[in-house]
Amino acid sequence: MDLTLLRAFATVAREGNLTRAAVQLHLTQPAVSLQIKHLQETLGVTLFTRTSRGLALTRDGQTLLPHAERALAAAADV
Repeated sequence: MDLTLLRAFATVAREGNLTRAAVQLHLTQPAVSLQIKHLQETLGVTLFTRTSRGLALTRDGQTLLPHAERALAAAADV
């Protein structure tokens, strides 16, 4: 699993907004959007739904988030 995609996913999940996540990641909003799209296609699931207040995790997204956070924490410890 590509840690870059997991980092984008975790940041969007935390921020609830692609633009704010892009600022945190020092990327453009379209770049973050493409990373999320690629991760969803790779996993074959939808990770976010759009709401009036931004993006919300789907059940699959809620399942993936703790695993992504653990993988990112483990990579940071190396």
